Amino acid sequence: MKQSQLVLAHCIGCGCDDHHSCDTDYGKCTWIIVDRELNVGVCSGCEEALAAWQQGARTTAAVQARTLNRHG
Repeated sequence: MKQSQLVLAHCIGCGCDDHHSCDTDYGKCTWIIVDRELNVGVCSGCEEALAAWQQGARTTAAVQARTLNRHG
């Protein structure tokens, strides 16, 4: 699959995606881990979300819930 054909992956921590990275102390975030089949991951700005990732939070619903909790 070509890069241009990839569906955007979203961070389960903050909701950023491949085209809208968040700012960290070290510049723009990058993926720590990403699942291209599920289109979710954890960005370098959300290391605290790795625990949720390891517990299976890899769905769009998990992304939406975390985003609502942060911005709600």
